[in-house]
Amino acid sequence: MLRLLNKFSGSLYRGLTLPFSLFVLLASLALAGYISYWSQRDALRQLEQMAKTNAKFVEELQLPKSSALAEKLSTVLGVWVGFYDTESANPKFANAAWSAGFRDALNEALAENKATFQFAEKEIAIAPFEREPMQIVLIRETRSILATGLGNTVLIPTLILTLACGGLAYYLAHRIVKPLSSLTNWLPHLKQDEGPAPGLPESVSGRSDEIGELARSLEATHQRLREEQSRRRQSERMAALGRIATSLAHEIRNPASSIGLHADLLARQPSLSDSESVELIRTEVDRITDLVNQWLFVVRPAPPQSSRHNFVTLVARTSKSLRATMDHANATLRIAEPTDPLPVNCDHARIEQVVRNLLVNAVQAMPEGGDIRVDFERTDKHAVLVIHDSGPGFSKDALEHFGEPFFSEREGGMGIGLTLAREVVEAHDGKIDASNDPDGGACVHVQLPLAKPTKEDPA
Repeated sequence: MLRLLNKFSGSLYRGLTLPFSLFVLLASLALAGYISYWSQRDALRQLEQMAKTNAKFVEELQLPKSSALAEKLSTVLGVWVGFYDTESANPKFANAAWSAGFRDALNEALAENKATFQFAEKEIAIAPFEREPMQIVLIRETRSILATGLGNTVLIPTLILTLACGGLAYYLAHRIVKPLSSLTNWLPHLKQDEGPAPGLPESVSGRSDEIGELARSLEATHQRLREEQSRRRQSERMAALGRIATSLAHEIRNPASSIGLHADLLARQPSLSDSESVELIRTEVDRITDLVNQWLFVVRPAPPQSSRHNFVTLVARTSKSLRATMDHANATLRIAEPTDPLPVNCDHARIEQVVRNLLVNAVQAMPEGGDIRVDFERTDKHAVLVIHDSGPGFSKDALEHFGEPFFSEREGGMGIGLTLAREVVEAHDGKIDASNDPDGGACVHVQLPLAKPTKEDPA
């Protein structure tokens, strides 16, 4: 009960329930009053017609206009009956119908030619005789609508209708107030721009009316706002990184080029031409240059220079260049090459970089060594590269932040390898995603659009 009263104390509950119930009550009472008014008027007309009929009856039969006749007519008609001589003011009435002050009221009505009037909670009808100066007078108690069956017929349904309409108004208010309360409680989450976004209850967002449309619109606006804020933060980070990377690239490339030049000069000496140290210097310089190029591409991406290539050949060539790295990590690579080529239009250097990054990540995910399996799939419009490894798989956070800049769970990792992969693949109108294999290990899918067939393609 207290909970109901607390609900009812809300402005919308009061604003809808009370005025609506009051309106129904007043309208019903007005209708009852209107019916009562016309009912009384109709009753007076009937009493007037009864007086005229009996006056004509008594006059045609030439009955004596006495108190005895008045008693008999009163018994038959169920009203008080009397005769009044207007010249001598001599009344002859049944029982005690005559009362103090009645003569004055009757004379006043006769003077004003009234056929009916009310006096002392009584209804009176007057009808004259044609051949003598006398009036027949009929008197009865004024009948209130509350004292008749009509009162129960009108007032009881009025109360029932008022309660029913009050309940309907409360239900409608509840249908409005409850979802609005949910919206009000949810609105503070609009300020939340990080972490999982709480959704509105299905009872609100699933509604088909305007409140449901408002809830869905708020949720969509909130989601777009969070995405825009995320993109803005990332753009700000990338802008800052771009300035740093450009400066570092300049500072790193100059000494790297110098080191590479001196390595070439050393390699020309016969005694050092086959030196492992010289080859190591070259390899490390290439790694530094490649790393700088990755940073620059992430912070300053450029449209790919596409040409037609076999996706399978690109993957095979890249994996071959990593053979020594895999052997050192005790990783076994198996490539299930399809019988038919998978032609794609791409910038081969960038796609090879994507494959290299993914294979290196797979190797690093298996510090004790393991198996890497490369499969290819073909759909109606896409060539799909699938890379499996036998490592522990992606963590929940890694899957949620896959491809985000600077996110890495590997010690010493900078978190740009997968970012580069995503940027390159999406620049080719492709798609990259990650999952965990049900049989264990991580699984990465790279999807690129198939090139349009040419006459050189096998039938």
